[in-house]
Amino acid sequence: MKVKKPLGIKKCKSTELKEIAKMYEREMAKNFRKAGEKPITKNKYNKILRKNIKKSEMWILGDENSIQGFLWYVKDGKEYDVEEIFVLEKNRGYGKLLMKFLLGQAKKDKIKKLNADTHFNNNRAIKFVKKFGFSPRTIEFSKEL
Repeated sequence: MKVKKPLGIKKCKSTELKEIAKMYEREMAKNFRKAGEKPITKNKYNKILRKNIKKSEMWILGDENSIQGFLWYVKDGKEYDVEEIFVLEKNRGYGKLLMKFLLGQAKKDKIKKLNADTHFNNNRAIKFVKKFGFSPRTIEFSKEL
């Protein structure tokens, strides 16, 4: 019987971005459609990740065989702007692991503020970040032309 190693968090490599983009498309397409918006394709997301990997922090949650979650943030002075935090399997504590990791990194970097945004209809994400002490700050508006 093969013993499975526990999940860990490690720095994302550029060779893993394609897999992250596939996961994102598969997982987030439901959320985009639910919000009435066109989903971002894996190809477009892969380009976004590749463009940003050197100037931001990207981390994956997984084991030697699979990726279960992804964390991406940008340091801006004494603030972190959280670009993505998502997991494949909900209600397993994976998001909590990534958030605790993020908070640990912020403490090491002496960060004063964390910023995160989500779609206003994404109640799961809103509830999640509020559990960690985030509070609403701004409302963003857009108009299709």
